[in-house]
Amino acid sequence: MKRLLLLLCICWSSASMAQMQPAKKIIPDYTHETQIKSTPVKIWRVIRDLPQVKEYSNGMVREVNVRTVNDTRYRDLTFSDGRKRTDEIEQIHDQYKFFVFHVSDPLPAGISKAIVTALVESLPDRDDVSVVRWSIILEGDKAGRKPLVDSLSAEIANYEAGLKKMLE
Repeated sequence: MKRLLLLLCICWSSASMAQMQPAKKIIPDYTHETQIKSTPVKIWRVIRDLPQVKEYSNGMVREVNVRTVNDTRYRDLTFSDGRKRTDEIEQIHDQYKFFVFHVSDPLPAGISKAIVTALVESLPDRDDVSVVRWSIILEGDKAGRKPLVDSLSAEIANYEAGLKKMLE
């Protein structure tokens, strides 16, 4: 009986290990960094305060509503041109000053996932300047990627301009 149990455990663990896949390297569709004359703590306080996106959007966001559904936070945005979008907030990591959201609605045809990240860091040997590193990661058709990257990178440019106006 012990041998049978041992054999079952070995088979089960082998089957489990066979299902594991190697780590997948993720290459962002867009990366950009900007330097802001402020401390990481001050920049992070602004970014992590979800409703404040309206204040640092450089006029691009007209309305923002943050809501929680079953422990998941969403940010509903209305842009100055009338477009609407819902983002699912995946991470707000205070220790690492790391913010991640998924564009959940609407997603362009052919795009199955759109992730935007922002990381706020200090610069070596500079106490008065910080860097914000942005990235966009998309999954889906190549044809649908470029318009979405263009739209999200323009949005990021407005966030950068707004953060500089607020904090510098």
